[in-house]
Amino acid sequence: MTSLPRPTEVQPRHFDGQRFYNQAPFQERGFLDFLKWKLFSGGTQWPVWIESEPQLVPEQRVSGDRLSVTFVNHSTVLIQYQGINILTDPIWNHRASPLTILGPKRVRRPGLRLDDLPPIDLVLITHNHYDHLDIETIKLLAERGSPIVVTGRGNTPVLQEAGLETIQELDWWESFQYQAPNIVFTPTQHFSGRGLFDKRKSLWGGFVIASPAGNVYFSGDTGVGPHHAQLRARFKEFRVAFLPIGAYEPRWFMKAAHMNPAEAVEAHQLLNANVSIGIHFGTFANLTDEGIEQPLKDLAEALTNIGVDPRRFVTLGFGETRDDL
Repeated sequence: MTSLPRPTEVQPRHFDGQRFYNQAPFQERGFLDFLKWKLFSGGTQWPVWIESEPQLVPEQRVSGDRLSVTFVNHSTVLIQYQGINILTDPIWNHRASPLTILGPKRVRRPGLRLDDLPPIDLVLITHNHYDHLDIETIKLLAERGSPIVVTGRGNTPVLQEAGLETIQELDWWESFQYQAPNIVFTPTQHFSGRGLFDKRKSLWGGFVIASPAGNVYFSGDTGVGPHHAQLRARFKEFRVAFLPIGAYEPRWFMKAAHMNPAEAVEAHQLLNANVSIGIHFGTFANLTDEGIEQPLKDLAEALTNIGVDPRRFVTLGFGETRDDL
């Protein structure tokens, strides 16, 4: 297994030698807050199962300046661009959890079968929460073709468990050149942790796929912070932005780390995105309190209230491909 060298070894200002922290003030929520939420908040019941058939990826490669994107589920998107196949935060597991019998359980199949994926060149991992870094899925991807995994600092040890051959760790604003595009790791307003004692010991973030043919932004989980304005200042505009629209209730618990749909629409405007695509919804029950359809309803209402053309901020069906972006 190879861990590629990081571009620099300078200790960043958002790292104190033990833990990473956000650019803006961030209200930490501890175990007592978690208990208060679970004991006293009234979550909306999700369906036990939604029957649906996986779709097929239309092409193995997309050449030239064409851009094709396929929404698989949750934050898993297949991005085919500049001749490269990129997969984000892949999860095909039946639970977003370290346990097989407890934790958020999926209510529908992934939009694509893992075996139907084209060859994957790059896997982008935004952070190490279980619904974004799923070891069982990573193991299956490694068996299929050993893609390069690009992620934030501190995530190599858990990824090595999956038998990956090449891992590229990045700090915020560092980049990794793969063929033509430049893959830039960017700040978000969030946190990391897979257990009780490792909170903020690895870095979280988003990704920009930077290209003269148009920049693509993939946000990890995030609350409102200064990073969207920073991205606009650095990259000017985005051909496509993938923004989370789910997992936002109750607001007193989730607001610091998860945007709601109205905040996602405001981020779309800040980013100067030609088209934004909503992700992080409709897959795993009991992640948060809103109902399965609420993110879509709240997104439609926010677009009307803020005055954004609904063709500029869309969602895709599970397994749906768009290649007209």
